[in-house]
Amino acid sequence: MLQPDITVIKNILIRAPNWIGDAALCLPAIEALKAAYPQAEITALARPWVSPVFLNNPSIKRIIEYDKGGMHRGISGRLKLIQDIKRRGFDMAVLFQNAFEAALVAFMAGIPVRTGYARDFRGFLLTHPIRVEQNIKKTHQVFYYLKIAASLSKNRQSSDVSRQPKIYLTEEEKSRADDFLTKNGMGDGVVVGMAPGASYGPAKRWMADRFKEAAGRLADDYGAKLFLFGGKDDREICNNVLDGLNGLNLAGEIDLRTSIALLSRCSLFITNDSGPMHLAASLGVPTVAVFGSTDPKLTGPLGDRVRVVKKDIACSPCLERECKYGHYECMKMISVDDVYSAAAHLLEENKQGVENF
Repeated sequence: MLQPDITVIKNILIRAPNWIGDAALCLPAIEALKAAYPQAEITALARPWVSPVFLNNPSIKRIIEYDKGGMHRGISGRLKLIQDIKRRGFDMAVLFQNAFEAALVAFMAGIPVRTGYARDFRGFLLTHPIRVEQNIKKTHQVFYYLKIAASLSKNRQSSDVSRQPKIYLTEEEKSRADDFLTKNGMGDGVVVGMAPGASYGPAKRWMADRFKEAAGRLADDYGAKLFLFGGKDDREICNNVLDGLNGLNLAGEIDLRTSIALLSRCSLFITNDSGPMHLAASLGVPTVAVFGSTDPKLTGPLGDRVRVVKKDIACSPCLERECKYGHYECMKMISVDDVYSAAAHLLEENKQGVENF
């Protein structure tokens, strides 16, 4: 595929993925895009619930929130969005989101260069469609997105670009998080974050009573205090995990940016395969990720301080939301000892690193 002329690309629109985890995983591709077009300004078009992932990112100049349930609702709302995009005079649209609508919006906004995967019957709307090959489906999601950026660059395998997603916080956000910890008696010692929910479905959720037992052991052995993270639908399961332990249930109580800031202050994070898992890994927080029906080779957390706990079982990964056999063995086989051992290893490793600093 012929790359766009770098000298004429000054204003780039990216269409961000709609899920928090996917948004985090496309961050290296955005960095690669900026490296390929350093003179260009990049604007992210993102749904409101994922836009905080892109805040304060040095590769992104501005964010347009695509509020499909509000100001961009219905046909008139979509046309309003298209006119807004058209007015901004973008030279190129890079679609990390796979939907037909993403390509249609870029086409109707008159953006001259439009690229993304030729999926969802949208190839004819793209000037630079990327064929979906079988091998790309078998690679980690980070590389799935990086291939889009690589297709637009002469230096397709740039070693200057990190494969590790990174989220950026302001000093003010860090300070507010520190103040919150101090105010709640968590300023010193070990703080363990947990995300026992997973909106995808029960096949991605390790049992709440096992989260609770692991938390209790970490409290006994390390004096750990707990932060429970999640959405409002996770509040009950987080209450069950926290019952009788020292900590706070933050599920559904704070916005995403505050969650990210507090996550960054955790000594350790234990989570199912979920959006918060990728946020923690992107912040460099030591992370234990429990996998059941999904495949860590495709969507696992990246980084030196992550541990994936998964059992080999014939029917996994099935990628199903619910166990079609009804037994959920991929999760039941993961013991508290398995998770505690991974968590303790990361805590000891982190403590050793601090002592040697």
